[in-house]
Amino acid sequence: MVFCGCGPDADKKVDDSKKSSTDDSGISTFRIMILGDSLTEGYGVPEEESYPALLEKKLNDLLGPKTQLDYEVINGGISGATTSGGVSRIEWFLSAKPDYLLVALGGNDGLRGIPVSEIAKNIGSILSAAKQNKIPVMLAGMKLPPNYGETYATSFTGAFDQLAKDHAVPYIPFLLEGVGGNPEMNLPDRIHPNPSGHRVMCETVYQNLASKLH
Repeated sequence: MVFCGCGPDADKKVDDSKKSSTDDSGISTFRIMILGDSLTEGYGVPEEESYPALLEKKLNDLLGPKTQLDYEVINGGISGATTSGGVSRIEWFLSAKPDYLLVALGGNDGLRGIPVSEIAKNIGSILSAAKQNKIPVMLAGMKLPPNYGETYATSFTGAFDQLAKDHAVPYIPFLLEGVGGNPEMNLPDRIHPNPSGHRVMCETVYQNLASKLH
């Protein structure tokens, strides 16, 4: 796994013509970039236990034999990252020429109470940049704890669903499904997933992503 700290409908299956490189064995490498925050970076857990690293292994173990591709997951998670930061860095990230992009931003914006309209505008800009570069993209949604107020929390969650519809991209409704709010799946701070939580996140992403890659 690579750690990166600093046209056609995107919901269609990936065309085998979009292959990043071919190694000496003749196997092509398919690069998936995950643009995210500390949840993606793997805050508080060993790098090999973060969900991007687990996803890379799972893709190569289960999907690679079928597609004859070598999957490389680029961890574009940065602790504290917001959607505005994602907009400022998206062209730099895309210069790595990934074959697929997963956008997993917005959690920090929500925790800071950033206006939902601003969050949606920023994520929309990221999705549009991927489309302009002809890179298939998937959006991962987020939810907020109830103490942030029902009106704001509902609007925040709904924005991801609307963005997926407006940009016609595949969508993971909640990246932390089965993890958020579960003490057994999180570090003592109750915010960041522990290794068990990352394994659940990996499974969530894999189940949504695998069908798009073959």
